[in-house]
Amino acid sequence: MSQKKPGRNDPCPCGSGKKYKVCHASEDRARAAPPSAPTSGQTVVRKELEAPDVSYLAVALDRFGKLLAEWGPGPGLRFDAEAFDKHVGQELARISEVETLDANQAHRELLVGTVKALATKSFLDRLAAVLRARSEEPGLSAEDQRALRACAVIAGASKASSRLRPENNPILDVVFDVQFREWSTRHKEWLAKYELLASGMSEGSMSEEARKALQQARDGDVDALVDYVKEDPGLAERIAREAKERAARVEAKLREPSTPPVFSPEEELWLTCVLWEPMQALKGLPQGAEPAQRREAVTALLRGVKGALDEDFLAGMLNRMRQQSQDTTVDEALRAFYADAAIAFEAEPARMSLAALLTARQEAQGRSAEEMVALADLKALTTWTPESFEPYRQLLLQMNLPASAERIQRCQEWLKTHPVALRPSTPE
Repeated sequence: MSQKKPGRNDPCPCGSGKKYKVCHASEDRARAAPPSAPTSGQTVVRKELEAPDVSYLAVALDRFGKLLAEWGPGPGLRFDAEAFDKHVGQELARISEVETLDANQAHRELLVGTVKALATKSFLDRLAAVLRARSEEPGLSAEDQRALRACAVIAGASKASSRLRPENNPILDVVFDVQFREWSTRHKEWLAKYELLASGMSEGSMSEEARKALQQARDGDVDALVDYVKEDPGLAERIAREAKERAARVEAKLREPSTPPVFSPEEELWLTCVLWEPMQALKGLPQGAEPAQRREAVTALLRGVKGALDEDFLAGMLNRMRQQSQDTTVDEALRAFYADAAIAFEAEPARMSLAALLTARQEAQGRSAEEMVALADLKALTTWTPESFEPYRQLLLQMNLPASAERIQRCQEWLKTHPVALRPSTPE
């Protein structure tokens, strides 16, 4: 064959009679190309991320966030905890004083400030190394492994290119969001303990340091209270003991015939609808039921209670209790009960609501004569359906109680798929 490279449309030098481009051109190009290096998983990921369609990146980041939350805090997977707590506390205090920032702007400013302060080169190096190692762990799906490899590449991108600043690295957005959610949860717990301290203890019985920490918390410095409680394990134990004693007082008061109901009529009807099936399952257990069977029934009931106590339900009930605890037309003992109940129900909403539903001696009372009649008509029925609740919903609208009517509408939606078959009254 001639050493001169033929043109694409020339006859192939092999003598086949075919044009070169359809005969030996591809083989000659392959022999002339330099040998290719083995393609690693990281190289494949890099090529994917450099492709015009980067939709896979969003999938990888979403999966990374879920895995990060599932794994919990671990070496190399979070910013330094102490530095993060300190920085976020200081920044939130500063940002809260800037009136021109909306929620999204405040979040972005907090994220950028935190990443700039804590996302060092060494942190990014370690994060990338940890993600690469995690991607090789057994038990992960192929999709999880691929997502972690992609995130490892992105985590290391800042050290490879000065054009990608840490605050623009999407991996650090994910790390910050997960860690900030964990930080918020911890501080909500401390705030709840603060409420127990402030509402349930006499400040006169506290030490000077405790009173000072409480005042600082009232002024917005919750960390001062957190630090104080951490240094005084006895105080945390006292908080838990006070909470247990308060819950016991509330439950005992609920069993007294003179105690008013804690639920409004629509709240009581909603709980009855949602919990009817698990309550009947629990009541229907044979006397000699196995402990495991009884535990399963109780667990199902508690799960139903938690599902029924949505944010609007809890907010309405707690606000009503707090208002009643300040009502000077109510006697002092009852005001004290409502103050205790507001704290106990907020601390353990599912358990306390179930206790009230099962042990309270009084049912919810109508706010007018017409409402009392409508409630009596409902309770006289043998079956509850969406249609049977409609007259009561219309009455609530006429009474200018739209939130109550909306709760009854939710009962109707529930009854479409979960009709309640009430047991007929036992003849006397």
